[in-house]
Amino acid sequence: MLTWTALLASVVSLGLLSARIILHRKLLFMAAGIAIYYGILYALAVFRPDDGFTAGKALYVLVEIPGVVLAIYLTMDLVAGERDRRTLETLFSTSTSHYGIWTMRMVAVYVVLAVTLLAMSVAAYFLFAEFPVVLGGFNAFTPAFLIVNLTFFFSVYCKSSNTAGMLSLAVIVAVLLSAEQLKETYYFLFLNPFNLPMGVDAAVWTEMVLLNRSGLMLGGGLLLFLGLRHMAQRERLLS
Repeated sequence: MLTWTALLASVVSLGLLSARIILHRKLLFMAAGIAIYYGILYALAVFRPDDGFTAGKALYVLVEIPGVVLAIYLTMDLVAGERDRRTLETLFSTSTSHYGIWTMRMVAVYVVLAVTLLAMSVAAYFLFAEFPVVLGGFNAFTPAFLIVNLTFFFSVYCKSSNTAGMLSLAVIVAVLLSAEQLKETYYFLFLNPFNLPMGVDAAVWTEMVLLNRSGLMLGGGLLLFLGLRHMAQRERLLS
């Protein structure tokens, strides 16, 4: 019988292994991409100071938008990569439930994404505009969480990682195109809790933010469950 210490050590080891499998060389490309993105925006801010970032705009442009793009990048080949390596069916044959295996891998993605968003929030705070750093990072994690699970859901149903990525990107583009109509409603993916609209009571705004964030988390959880459920059906067909 495993002790609690041994069990915790096993869970940590499995999490680290899952992170290594998922990330491979992605962290290097992520860091390079973020550095280039921030470098371009910082140069524009230096040479065009009149177009500087407000607190709300900095969170939106510097953390939330790149955060959902990173969510797609981290997740789009999660299932397709196993198919390409012909190891997906092997995972089905292990003694561990596929729910446990894939949940652990998704948790590894969540942790990496949350840490990255917090680091981006800190960088944006010092380089561009002041806003609540920790709360800003966690606020950006909420839409990223939904997009991670949406991309995973697409990757389960699509054979191509590019298709899964493009479908998720199309959802983001649709959200951005409808931003003007939705930005102060319950339904906006990038709702900014730190920007109280004029004419809206603070208590009403707090309720809207809580409902929005709760809906995104519940929606992301539902997408994860549906993706895992479909994989379970495929496992039964192969057994």
